[in-house]
Amino acid sequence: MVRWHPSPAVAPLLAGIAAFAYVYLATGAIENDHFIMLARAHQVVYGDWPVRDFEDPGMPLAYLVSAAAAALFGPTLLVNVIASILFFAVTAAFTYLLTRRLSGSTIAAIAAAAVTIALYPRLYNTTKVVVPVIAMVLAWRYTPASPIRHVAGMAFWTAIAFLLRHDYAVYVVLLNVVLLALTHAQDPREAARRITLYAVFALLFSAPWLIYVQRNEGVGEYFDAALRFVGDEGRRTAGGGPQPLFYAAVAIPVAGVVVCWRRRASRMLAPLAGSAVMLLAMDAVFLRDVTAVRLPDVVAPTAIVASAIAGLTMTRRAIDAASMVLAVVLLVVGIAVARPARAIVRAGALPERAARVTARLRHAAPEIQPVPARAPLIAYLSRCTSSGDRSGLPSWIPGYYEDPRDVARAVARLNRERVGAVVMVDGPNMFAASWPELDRWVRGHGFDEYAVAPIDARLRVWLPHDRSGFALDPATQLPCGA
Repeated sequence: MVRWHPSPAVAPLLAGIAAFAYVYLATGAIENDHFIMLARAHQVVYGDWPVRDFEDPGMPLAYLVSAAAAALFGPTLLVNVIASILFFAVTAAFTYLLTRRLSGSTIAAIAAAAVTIALYPRLYNTTKVVVPVIAMVLAWRYTPASPIRHVAGMAFWTAIAFLLRHDYAVYVVLLNVVLLALTHAQDPREAARRITLYAVFALLFSAPWLIYVQRNEGVGEYFDAALRFVGDEGRRTAGGGPQPLFYAAVAIPVAGVVVCWRRRASRMLAPLAGSAVMLLAMDAVFLRDVTAVRLPDVVAPTAIVASAIAGLTMTRRAIDAASMVLAVVLLVVGIAVARPARAIVRAGALPERAARVTARLRHAAPEIQPVPARAPLIAYLSRCTSSGDRSGLPSWIPGYYEDPRDVARAVARLNRERVGAVVMVDGPNMFAASWPELDRWVRGHGFDEYAVAPIDARLRVWLPHDRSGFALDPATQLPCGA
């Protein structure tokens, strides 16, 4: 019987291509949080900068990358989605590569990549999966003889993680500190030297952003605001305690720590211990509410840690058998929980499906928006406000940015801007209760209130008084000067 043994270079590439194709074809309605990131990216495209011109909760590089893609290829949802899926394709490729190396099993690598692809994360979370996987790749390449430039590379990726989302850096730092400490455990002075160099390099790579923040807001207030945002987010998403699936996920990094403790002479000790500690921290934070929904955020690093454990404790034949069984079980669970592959099959032939997805994303069709009924309002704001206008406060929701310091920054920014519209999704009463200072600003600056009954009885749009004489937009019955 002829067996196919994929090339070490070709197989990860195929995994990445499969990941991109599957997620792209399965793309349907885009989550609301994705549009928050997209809005910030478009603000950058049109001349604004985070911190200076709009609130940044601690993820500047995420929308700077999206802004760069928009500047190069056009500020469309299609370009943004493609960029997000590319991050995930890289994740799938490296998951295959590292799993194959650590387990010694092609079947395990295929299973790990397949499960990672089937349980793909929400598009705005693709940076959440690529960051730890690349950090793990760098960790497993590190040896006691690695030159200092490898430490610098790890520090550079830590800075990238920090700029993509500040809490990502915490997980990567945990991995790298454990890695360096255990790799050089026989020489504590060398371990301390390398950890110090790692910290210095990471700080140097992050310094340009920190200097910019200090000049525009102050580093202390910036991090205070970010921590307040995290607290608000935690209160909003808090669930009823850990679910059974949470304990199943946590068992894998715990097993990794136990294996490291029992096999202290293994050369895989340091990277596995570091990866297990990082994954344990990620599980504790990412799986905090609805575990089944958040599970895709940790599937890839979990598969890598599991493959390392298997490589240390199981035979090749046992790994192959276990991989096939586990893949079947997880895929069945994934199809029940996540966006199923049958959505692609139901849609008809793949070329037609790809063309349909492309057209919807290129034109931001209502069916891919979080609330399709509001599509006419989105079209109105695009058509009936000028390029220099700001659509004020549409992404603020009750419970966020209610601290007086946050509100004061918002008022200062509003005083510098030409606000063309204020959209109150939950109505004026909710807005006034959450942000009374901002409500007074709107009422005191010549804005008229309009109900948008054809779309949502609660929704209110406030427009400058000088637009009251304009012709009405047919879809929204709002004045439009276009």
